[in-house]
Amino acid sequence: MSPHDLFDWWVEKYGRNLQAFWPVADTEIGRLGIMMAIEGSYPENARGLAMNGAEVVYRGSTPAPFTENDAFEITNRARALDNNVYVVAPNIGSYHLFPDSEEGIDAGGGQSMIVDYRGNLVGKQRDTNGSTYVTGPINIEALRHHRANAQVTNFMKDVRTEVAQLIYQEPIYPKNLYLEKVPGNHDWYKQEIGDRQIALMHERDIWKAPEGE
Repeated sequence: MSPHDLFDWWVEKYGRNLQAFWPVADTEIGRLGIMMAIEGSYPENARGLAMNGAEVVYRGSTPAPFTENDAFEITNRARALDNNVYVVAPNIGSYHLFPDSEEGIDAGGGQSMIVDYRGNLVGKQRDTNGSTYVTGPINIEALRHHRANAQVTNFMKDVRTEVAQLIYQEPIYPKNLYLEKVPGNHDWYKQEIGDRQIALMHERDIWKAPEGE
């Protein structure tokens, strides 16, 4: 579920602004925001948090196989670099299938990491064999200095909003999907949402369909 799946209700209750969809808490240790798991694969989520002032973004756990290839690290580092934020991305450890299971399985795939505001890894833990941890420096004042003094790599100052809005002018993923119904199973989602979304991209000639399909 996402606020977008309940869009009209959400806007009526919380408003249509950055804090309603990408909330940030201003704390003594910095401005903190959250991306849930696969949300980190979409640049809009990190950008929304950053435009709302986030300095440290926690990315929720994602399971294997997403963490077992370069995509997890690439997206974490890209979101951090694009927006000059720290991304703290701890992953789950051993997962017990049943309450009485004595041995856990590695459902997470490891790769817990901390990425700094320049996209550099400052801590990484590959293992998930039991309880582990990842450490690394998070220097909020250095981040703020970089944002205020870099000439090029403080990218958000250069966002050309009038042009960028054209990218999102036409709706793509349908809103209010679950305003009046509960989510279906995987087969339902593939047929009713996933396949239709791919067809939409082909119909709009955004994607060119593979030969023979």
